[in-house]
Amino acid sequence: MRKYYWILLFAVGLSSCTKVSKLSDTAEIVSFTILDQTEGIILNKDDITITNNVVTIPLDYGRKLFPLTIKADIKFSSTTDDAISVNEEPLNLKEITFKDVYTPQTFYLISESRVPSLGKIMLKDKANAEITNFNVTNHTEEEVSVTIRNNNIRINFKQDFSWPVTIEADIRNNGKIKAGSAESPFTFSGPKDIKQITLIADDNQDERVWNIQVVPTIENSNFESWVNIGTSKVNIDPTPGKGLGWATANNTFVQGTTPVPYQKGYAAQIQTGIQNLTGLGIGELITAGTIFTGYFQIKISALSNPPLMTYFGIPFITRPQSISFDAKYVAGAKFQQSERKDEKSPYIIKDIPGVDQGRVWVELLRWEGDGELEYHGDHAEPVEGLKVLGKGEMIFDGANTALQNWKNHTIPINYDNRYKDLEPTHISIVMTSSRQGDLFIGAKGSTLTVDNVVVNY
Repeated sequence: MRKYYWILLFAVGLSSCTKVSKLSDTAEIVSFTILDQTEGIILNKDDITITNNVVTIPLDYGRKLFPLTIKADIKFSSTTDDAISVNEEPLNLKEITFKDVYTPQTFYLISESRVPSLGKIMLKDKANAEITNFNVTNHTEEEVSVTIRNNNIRINFKQDFSWPVTIEADIRNNGKIKAGSAESPFTFSGPKDIKQITLIADDNQDERVWNIQVVPTIENSNFESWVNIGTSKVNIDPTPGKGLGWATANNTFVQGTTPVPYQKGYAAQIQTGIQNLTGLGIGELITAGTIFTGYFQIKISALSNPPLMTYFGIPFITRPQSISFDAKYVAGAKFQQSERKDEKSPYIIKDIPGVDQGRVWVELLRWEGDGELEYHGDHAEPVEGLKVLGKGEMIFDGANTALQNWKNHTIPINYDNRYKDLEPTHISIVMTSSRQGDLFIGAKGSTLTVDNVVVNY
């Protein structure tokens, strides 16, 4: 993946330099012709459009016959120097395969002055088997919201609830509902339970399958449920299970995240400390407290590299607009860093200039690799098969004393335009008392206290 980013960065870097006279910044798709395609699927080749480097191909029939492979003749402007992939996947614009109607082919066009522009080839589904409205009637708008995207209907719960859950809905659609389709009321046994409605188009009998799924809020986001309170083994309850909810980096050597009283219940207090591992030959480490969605796996061999023990991200399938939460932050008195002379020497702590900062960040991830996602954060090595669709963050500056008081904060999520047609598979929310804690930089006593995390749509 990294080599493609370097190519793009090189292109962008050149564009920021003094431009050679008469070199154009423009790179454009000027024509697109389909030469051959998968049999059975009907495309409206006469109504193909090109707008702002987006090629749109209308689909008339054949949703059930995918994948679709198109052999095409695509022509670019004379000022287009190259076309490159947006990721590690090879780019072949002469033979394009669509795995479904909704996932486009996205790439970069590079102008002769090396300025990149986003290009896209996409299918446009025919609006002849549509669910136009899905209104939940047995829950209020304060309890649930509904999103309709592509052929997916997501019922997003804003509050904790118990499985199974029943949804009653008033559904409006065009086309006929195929016999055997799911009907309201729908009873969902868990987050992986998907109900399907198949609509048959009136004009050409093409079928479109709609997937209906309940998306729970991230459980225990009010941080009320803990285990082993009052002991050295205190930890957040990972409900509904390991790798599916909240986690901390608490372990045998350090308990950086603990429950504290707040609003007649608990909040999560995240605190930076000093971890003395001299007996293991490692030395003294500045250790930031964290709470995050995912799980923590203690590894003695990784005590000097904490990110390798934190596995960020839990299953999540919608595109929220933001997250909000209550928080306050107080920086520790002495800003310090753990350093060592070489890999064989123990870490020692030294004072450094500055004031500690806390950090909260969120990432919407799409995992396309094999097996389970293994992601150690945005400062770790890139993970092949992982796309970051959207992200947002807030820095809690310890020099800002106003942050020492409780306040509700909102972090907008900014989505990458390259992936605007893709849905996430995971969400990673991370809160830490020292934003450079992975580099063993922080201040003992820095404290970020958080509660009432809400995902907003």
